Amino acid sequence: MAANCKINLSEVSVAEKDCQLCALLLRTVKRHYNDEQQNVQIVRERSALKIGAYGPRILRLCSDLEHSVDNGEGVQISFPALPEAEGPERFALFRAWLRWCDESHSCNKNDVETKSALPTRLLYVGDPNPEVLRLYCPKNNDRVEYVALSHCWGKLTYENKHQFCTTDDNIEARLKGFSLSELPKTFLDAVRVTRELGIEYLWIDSLCIIQWNQKDWEHEAKRMEGVFASAYCTIAATSAHDSNAGFLNRNACSQYVYAQGALGQRLYVCTDVGDFENDVEKGGLNTRAWALQERVLSRRTFHFGANQAYFECGNGVYCEDLTIMESPIAGPYFLLDPNFPHRLLALSDKRTAKFIHFLCSDYSKRSLTEETDRCVAISGLEDRIARAIECRSSYGIFEQYIHRNLLWYRDDDNKTKRIEYKTQIVPSWSWMAYNGGINFIGIPFEGMEWIENLRFDEKDNYALVTDIGAFRSCNLKRRDVLTRRDAIYVDIMDMNQKKRGMIAYDTGPSEDLHLDQCVVVGRENRKDEQGLWFRNYFMLVVRPTGVDGEYRRVGVGRIESDYVVRQRLNVRVV
Repeated sequence: MAANCKINLSEVSVAEKDCQLCALLLRTVKRHYNDEQQNVQIVRERSALKIGAYGPRILRLCSDLEHSVDNGEGVQISFPALPEAEGPERFALFRAWLRWCDESHSCNKNDVETKSALPTRLLYVGDPNPEVLRLYCPKNNDRVEYVALSHCWGKLTYENKHQFCTTDDNIEARLKGFSLSELPKTFLDAVRVTRELGIEYLWIDSLCIIQWNQKDWEHEAKRMEGVFASAYCTIAATSAHDSNAGFLNRNACSQYVYAQGALGQRLYVCTDVGDFENDVEKGGLNTRAWALQERVLSRRTFHFGANQAYFECGNGVYCEDLTIMESPIAGPYFLLDPNFPHRLLALSDKRTAKFIHFLCSDYSKRSLTEETDRCVAISGLEDRIARAIECRSSYGIFEQYIHRNLLWYRDDDNKTKRIEYKTQIVPSWSWMAYNGGINFIGIPFEGMEWIENLRFDEKDNYALVTDIGAFRSCNLKRRDVLTRRDAIYVDIMDMNQKKRGMIAYDTGPSEDLHLDQCVVVGRENRKDEQGLWFRNYFMLVVRPTGVDGEYRRVGVGRIESDYVVRQRLNVRVV
């Protein structure tokens, strides 16, 4: 097929009765393009056929192994139709992926120190009677392979959860054995996949952690880093919206037409059901905060999307239709690191700082059933990064990049609220203290001077020790485009009403700038519109807590240096 061509949908419509290929093309194009009077440009990109150069993939070209088309044009060897959802060919493919990864990649050679070698409890699924399961407590010298399940609990009632969860009431019985029929569909599918992979142990949070037992939950939450990092592989129930939904069945129905190339090659033109971006990246599971840590720490993951399954390892993503996708050298590339964060160690400080911002911003936008899990659901990643770059970290702020990490702001124009943590107090300078997504002020990596007298308190990581300044000869002005009561952005104006800076408040703007104070975090020299040099400060905006020498953060911003004066040394921001 030519690299690109134009077709008229009305002409194809006439031919569809006598041409299977025309019928398939017409059905597929109509899903994305409704106007039959206009020409449609079909562009070929190796095996993919797309609408326009930047449009969606609609069809793919492939050949089978017996009639492989090896002419340098990129026609892949693939299944014209996906295997049956629960058929033996599908599970054989999964086993082949793992075997190939074991033999050809380094993904299964975990050389990163983990806090615990094995989870406290595992689900044994290898009983000769397939209807029997039991919980198993590994011993220190055990060397067992297990699969971990990453899934959404969903909006289930307490009564529904209580039917299948491990509790103080049933744990002793479950250590002796219990019935497979007690499990919901998503867990049943996970047991099926684990057995098909030839693995006898499975970790599922609600079965292996005693639910509604705060002491056990806190103990196991601290070990979550090791649970997914030590797993042989992870099953991601990406398409399952809750524990009852299941994930092995799929919505896609592959269609294909046999065709013959101009040189006599045997080809298949197939519907393109692979869409990793929508199936996985934008899937319901990957909107969950816990899922980020589970995915990053896993060495290899099977993603069960709505349309097909994908195998993700350190070398890329392998689709069930046998398409191979390589990750770009960007944020996602480092998330695919099977020995996270080994790849980060080869980066410059600039790239590492950018990755940390990418990670925190991504995580902050994800949802949590319990908002108080915001500190916990990323703690394993935070600990690993801190150990790798050899610095302290506290509530999502890394000491090596403390200045940049503190300059976060709300990612929308709405005020937020503090999270009411039950067992701890999260400091105001941490983005973990608040709900909602955050981002970081775009600050150049060259020409910045960071304030040296800004540090974690040596006694604990809860307080920042720093100097504080006061605003002078300026006032606030709400932005005209943001006049709603919940708007958080304001401009700082001098006495001649010329703009000298801005503030993004965390929980709502102040009525009087003189009630607030600031912590200068860094400074840069810039030229104004007339080419004259001036100094810009990046700052945290703070207010007194009522305790002498103690302040809390209320916002972040920038201001010209002439409009701030140092007021007090070595105060605490909590």
